[in-house]
Amino acid sequence: MNIRPVRTVATLVAGALMTTATAAVVAVHADAVIYVKNPDFTRSSAFWTASAHATKARVKVTIDGKKAHAGQVKTRTTRKPRTVRLTSSLSPTQIPVAGTHVHAAARVWTSAPGTIVSYRAYALQHGKVVSSARSRTTAPRGWFWVGAELRTTRARTRIKVSAALEDARTGQLLRVTDVNVTVTPPVVPTVGARCEDVSFKDPAQGDLTYSDEFNGAGLDPREWRVRDNTFLNHDAAFIAKKNVSVHDGYLDIRGRREPRASWRSNPNALYGEENRVRSYSTGYVDSIKNKTYESADAASDERFSQRYGHFEARMWVPSEATMSRGIWPAFWLRADHQAGEIDAMESYGGPTIRSFDPSSSYEWNSWGDTAEGSMTGIEKQQTHGRADVGTDKIWQGWHTYAVNWSPRCLRYLYDGRTVGLVDFDDPSTKPYFRGPTFADTFHIRFNLQIGSKYWGWPDPARTRDQFSFRIDYVRVYQGKELDASAWPAGRRRDRREGAQHDSRAHAEAPVGGIPGEPPTRASRLCRSEHVSALGFRCRSRARTVGRVLVVIEGR
Repeated sequence: MNIRPVRTVATLVAGALMTTATAAVVAVHADAVIYVKNPDFTRSSAFWTASAHATKARVKVTIDGKKAHAGQVKTRTTRKPRTVRLTSSLSPTQIPVAGTHVHAAARVWTSAPGTIVSYRAYALQHGKVVSSARSRTTAPRGWFWVGAELRTTRARTRIKVSAALEDARTGQLLRVTDVNVTVTPPVVPTVGARCEDVSFKDPAQGDLTYSDEFNGAGLDPREWRVRDNTFLNHDAAFIAKKNVSVHDGYLDIRGRREPRASWRSNPNALYGEENRVRSYSTGYVDSIKNKTYESADAASDERFSQRYGHFEARMWVPSEATMSRGIWPAFWLRADHQAGEIDAMESYGGPTIRSFDPSSSYEWNSWGDTAEGSMTGIEKQQTHGRADVGTDKIWQGWHTYAVNWSPRCLRYLYDGRTVGLVDFDDPSTKPYFRGPTFADTFHIRFNLQIGSKYWGWPDPARTRDQFSFRIDYVRVYQGKELDASAWPAGRRRDRREGAQHDSRAHAEAPVGGIPGEPPTRASRLCRSEHVSALGFRCRSRARTVGRVLVVIEGR
């Protein structure tokens, strides 16, 4: 299941919006035209471009008994159906701030009722599309409204819009007029009197925006990426998609000791001969968006990311106290365009090479400088803690792990109980929570690492041959007050009822490395040339275990 409340003006009929937003759309028209040149086609069809298989013209029309002008595209002679499109020029006005809510709408008419009309809004930076949203409507007879909305992911972007007639045949027409764009700057609302009171999972405070119950036969590749045939440079395993499956109602990420003939060697291993040979295989799943976007016509995937929200997973971790050395499952979030993360759960199996046994509980963390600033200086942009789970041994059964991220705090939860709290307004809290990292959207990751220089490398005498990290579900909620400033644009679909709203968004993938991974700075300790090539994170963490130790870890 993947539910996101529909706020876009997208599915409309017979010239009337199927929402209460009609009055607002019309009322702001006069203030919104600076984002679209010639929105009513009063100056011929200038500032608009037709696609290759269409001709462009300005025509006189009558709408609701009033005369007006419209832009028109007519399908050229074609042997097969084509998508014909009318696209505006780039907006003369920049949108200065990331997180701005953009609502675009227009009136359209087609000579082919029953066909699909799509409407798309784009945000571009330096001529490249960095986010977009699209709606698709079965065209009725007469004029009707279409619309799309998106949230900008970059500062200083410009807008363009397009209307398209899909599968158009020779001579079919699409007309467009009354084009308008409404821009709402982001706001940081105050939710709840105390951090402990903020819970976007509470129906009174939030709505479900994404969910996967893992009830099918496999992962949907449009929503999840399963890594294959690669390494992380700091552990002792190689990643293979064979270790990821969905069965019996849960996602299963397995680790296993491989026959010697299947061992692999990682020449870029961070610790040289210590972890060069990879005798174990494991799995890695994430929702990183998987494409770069060179033009406004590029299709986007449906992978999920969101700024703020309640992120929760029900899991059974394999990090037992015995025969589990090096086993390291994690449920975490990574910034889409910045170097940062939020770790809802990291668990370590035993026995370790330390005097402390970490297996009964787990750690929560946040980083403002993953693979970057954590390698420079003494002061680290990292906040972490150890969850108090009482007498539980977390590896003995199913438990829920969550982080509730609001504009003022992070609250970590174990089986619904708060086990960690970071108040951004507390003078002792590090200032990076108010910086660019946490102004970004974050995607979801599940992985099972095997081996750690700090906790110990796996070996047959202390690590069993097979183990399983099970995820029953992952669910994400968003605060009701955050709709305008932090709402993710994306595919909104309820598989249970077959309903579909095809509003999409994407982010331009950074240059270098695994698509979706932030670029990294050079780092002598982390060998960041391998970071960009293989997409692991490297960090320096200070721990006190009898004495202060500085350890390089990552994933």
